[in-house]
Amino acid sequence: MKFLDFRAEVAKVVAKACLSLGYGSVEVELSPPPNPSYGDLSCAAPIRVAQRTGEKPGDVAVKVAGEVSGLLPGCKYIGSISPHRGGFLNFTIAYPRFLLDSVNAVLDQHDFGERPQAGKSYAVEHTNVNPNKALHVGHARNLVLGDSLVRIMRYLGNQVQALNYIDDSGAQVADVIVGFRFLGIPDVPPEGAKFDVYCGDSVYTKVNKEYLSNPQLKEKQSLVLREIEKGSGDIAEYATGIVNRILADQLSTCWRLGASYDLLNWESQLLHSGMWAVMFGKMKSKGLVRLETQGENEGCWVIPDPETGEQKVLVRSDGTAVYVAKDIPYASWKIGLIGDPFGYDVYQGEQPDGRRLYSTTLEGGKSDVRFGGAQVAISVIDSKQRYLQRIVSKVLEGLEEGASSRYIHRGYEVVALSRATASQLGHDIEGEYAHMSGRKGLYVNVDSVLSRLKERAAEETRKRNPEQPQAFVDDVAEALAVAALRYELLKQDPDKLIVFDVEESLRFQGDTGPYLVYTYARARRILERAGERPALGEGGAVKLRAPQERNLVRKMSMMDMAADAAMEYLSPREMAKFAHDLAVAFNDFYEGVQVIREADAELRGARLALVDASSLILGRSLELIGVPLRSRI
Repeated sequence: MKFLDFRAEVAKVVAKACLSLGYGSVEVELSPPPNPSYGDLSCAAPIRVAQRTGEKPGDVAVKVAGEVSGLLPGCKYIGSISPHRGGFLNFTIAYPRFLLDSVNAVLDQHDFGERPQAGKSYAVEHTNVNPNKALHVGHARNLVLGDSLVRIMRYLGNQVQALNYIDDSGAQVADVIVGFRFLGIPDVPPEGAKFDVYCGDSVYTKVNKEYLSNPQLKEKQSLVLREIEKGSGDIAEYATGIVNRILADQLSTCWRLGASYDLLNWESQLLHSGMWAVMFGKMKSKGLVRLETQGENEGCWVIPDPETGEQKVLVRSDGTAVYVAKDIPYASWKIGLIGDPFGYDVYQGEQPDGRRLYSTTLEGGKSDVRFGGAQVAISVIDSKQRYLQRIVSKVLEGLEEGASSRYIHRGYEVVALSRATASQLGHDIEGEYAHMSGRKGLYVNVDSVLSRLKERAAEETRKRNPEQPQAFVDDVAEALAVAALRYELLKQDPDKLIVFDVEESLRFQGDTGPYLVYTYARARRILERAGERPALGEGGAVKLRAPQERNLVRKMSMMDMAADAAMEYLSPREMAKFAHDLAVAFNDFYEGVQVIREADAELRGARLALVDASSLILGRSLELIGVPLRSRI
């Protein structure tokens, strides 16, 4: 993107000017100026120089600006430089050339395709919903964060394995089996109900209520857990069948949201692979764990807490491993600290992007595909697990120096429900929001939200397109529903709590996903109505002088900067914000100048070229955050 070229030119001339003036090597920090009237890019290098030399920052800025002015004839995209008395250098873009190159690079499809492979490999783990229920909106935040990261990282040229960990041996799965096998609950859902919804909304909640009135039922949960961990026998086989049915329904929801994966990792197979025994042996040999011989943890294997120094139990006195102990071999496998014990089978099902999905197996499987062993592993797990993730990181570092820097926990705050939404679910709460709870039935399923969004979108689509067939309305409404939910969960900072309100999520105006999809469709419709091929030559570029035109091309040329920032901070919000800002810039442009009705043919063609290029960039940015595109709505 050409704004990166502009930035590079600015950094180069400032550094060169500072050297020429005898200031030596200077860190060139660049950022948008606080006031757009100052220019397109601002540099604080004179302030850094003044701190070293004792000069006034404004005086340094004047000297550097004078030196840079002599270098501008050799620059392609820098139009002018002006010093500010506060010690800043403000640069403007040479717009005719910048416009011409930016727009035509996009129209020639040179400037928004995926970057060449950078050679770095990542394993990104996300979604990871226990297979005992349907996805709720809290799970959806994990999914859209992880899936968008995968998309952006691949766009930037990285090799990415998208992993989905299936905890098929945990207590929540056991609760569902207890309901079916020991409470006599039918394992066939009511007609029209999804099996995952039935298991979570009816079976799981009922079993947990029964535990309160019948504590002895908990013994059945322990029995089921033992049988599942053993991996053979009637209960284990039955549990496998139930988990597969639930997972199939969960994946249908994930795919509906546009997510795709490369591999399903099964916890039961990890347990039976022998990986934990290998890792436990390595931890013992390196002194990372110790056996307690007295006190409350007598007979347990423990590791010091990385924050407090207190003991964290890894293996209980009865020999069973705690949850974090299971995570250690999995993390080690992801970054190649242990050999790969798995084979890989193709999992049945059609993913949205056509990518083939594999599933781990301990019974042979394909040998021509490999997973794990990435240079960097990123685990998208909510911030409540930060403490346990630090323990995993500490163990990895003890096993191999530098390993902790290759294992990254991308935490995020959870999604809570607003008071109004909680009330709709039959729960009276004291505060303004409530945290979701599967046991209490206090949550909103993704399928339910998407269905309501689709219903609202269908009404709007039918009003706009009364002549279109129902298939068209259904397709557009589904796209708008997915756009609304994904964008709602991405536009917030991942480190901030989201208070989800069902009614608020149904808005289609303002800072929403449907607004972005509408803007893209509006731009493509303009081109369709124009009926002529957009073209931008040097004469047309000179005529694009309106502030809205220059703001639009400047904004669209920043997409790669947004992608780089999203990668640096592991925050797709950067790309979501870029898409919104670009959509606003486009609508300001279209409402501020004539396009189709412009009488000057050269100027009309130039504006149409700008419509074409900016809409292509908007479309690409939306694809990177998983927002579906439609050229007509």
